[in-house]
Order: sequence, then C-alpha cells, then structure tokens
Amino acid sequence: MADITIEKPVFKPDITFKPKLQLFEENVTIVHCTYTFPAIYEPVAIRIWPTTYLVQEDGRQKKLLQGFNIAAFPEWKLVKSGHRFTLIFEGLDKTCKVFNLLEDIPEPGGFKFENIQRNTTDVYWLNID
Repeated sequence: MADITIEKPVFKPDITFKPKLQLFEENVTIVHCTYTFPAIYEPVAIRIWPTTYLVQEDGRQKKLLQGFNIAAFPEWKLVKSGHRFTLIFEGLDKTCKVFNLLEDIPEPGGFKFENIQRNTTDVYWLNID
C-alpha cells in the first residue's frame, strides 16, 4: 500500500479592502409604568397610542419607539391592577433637564405626566392611577 501524504493548505486570504467602521451612539429613554386602580374595576382594557411622546422643555417631541406588555392602538389588553408595562422612546437631547410624558389622543383617557426631572440613567418609573 502506498503512503499518502496530506499537505496542510496555507491560508493566505487576499484582502483588498479596508473595512470602514461606523460607531453610532444610540440613546433611548425608558419609562416603566405601573397601572393601579380599584380592584372592583378589574379587568381594565389598556393600550398605548403611537401619538405618545416625551416633550422636552424646548417643545421638541421624542417619539415612542416600542411598548412592552401593553397593546398598541387599535388593539386592547385586559389587565389587573398593578399591571406593569415599559415604553421605549427616542433619547432625550443632552441639554434636556425636565420633560413631560404625553399620550396625545382624540378621546378621553390619555395620560400626562409633567415636569419629570431628568436623571443620569434615562430610566424612569411612573405610577398611573
């Protein structure tokens, strides 16, 4: 039987390009909400509208990017008191120190939180009653 010689291939890739890396600073503002109401009303239907914004003191609006554990308009979600959901918004401008959370809807029941003091983490906890 003849001896078989296996040669290890030499890997020499021909790299003719230089990758261009772009670093993006992505910042978001996270709002955790707890919705409480008298248990006699359970369950309650809730939803979030796409016209929910963070409004900076200069009037600029930061749009809602994503909601977690809450239905998006036109759907509804039935919940019990103490239900928690999270809203993710575009990041606030670096100069913003105070902002409002506004659910701007064409019917009663939209919520508004005013004069929320900015913190260093851009993560907030709100109680909705």
